Amino acid sequence: MEAFLFWTCGALMVFGGVMMVLQRSAVVAALWLVFAFIAAAGVFAVLSAPFLAIMQVLVYAGAIMVLFLFVIMMLQGPVMEGERRRMALPLWPGAAIPPLAVLVLVGGWLGRNSAGSFPAAPPAGFGSPGHVAAAMLGRYLLAFELISIVLLVAIIGALSLGHRERNQTWS
Repeated sequence: MEAFLFWTCGALMVFGGVMMVLQRSAVVAALWLVFAFIAAAGVFAVLSAPFLAIMQVLVYAGAIMVLFLFVIMMLQGPVMEGERRRMALPLWPGAAIPPLAVLVLVGGWLGRNSAGSFPAAPPAGFGSPGHVAAAMLGRYLLAFELISIVLLVAIIGALSLGHRERNQTWS
């Protein structure tokens, strides 16, 4: 059952990524990215990493996507001609996939101790806050600091764009 849940969440994550790329609207694309992030949290949960699953939902699907949506809506330029048109996709798969995903996850949770699980158990403490902190502030310290610098530059750029737009006079 764990393998089935793993592949289902992985397929939902890929589906969310593909739908994100196919969207014409930046806001709708960001919402599909939230769907993909939540599916990634499902992958972490299946792999017995509950801390990583919760952090995926809180940090990426929560805080980062709120920031993305705020920036998209703040910097949204004029609406292009093709953006208003809807793509000719059937509606029923989009409406059926989220309830099916919930049913699969609940079924996996109810039948968690069944046969067909992954062969090797993760090491002790895998996905715990201490393990994540040791990896982030030990082996990956340089990458962690470089990402913080990139985020700082992005914040300064967003403030600069917002400040420049506020000083413009509209005729």
